Amino acid sequence: MEAVLNPNPVGERVPDELFAKAAVHYDDNALWTLTVAIGQICFFIPVALIAKPIPGKAPGKNYTDA
Repeated sequence: MEAVLNPNPVGERVPDELFAKAAVHYDDNALWTLTVAIGQICFFIPVALIAKPIPGKAPGKNYTDA
């Protein structure tokens, strides 16, 4: 996750060597599942940073104090 979110000034964010290390521990299906999960997490991070939801409130009511 850290490699995906941190810019790499000299190349790819997730180099082939790092992907190969992950591939040792996971089969193809698990790697795709991990990739999709990271993609979903990365979608919601900017939403939370921009909208600033209020923790502990119900979905749909967590963007206002009212």
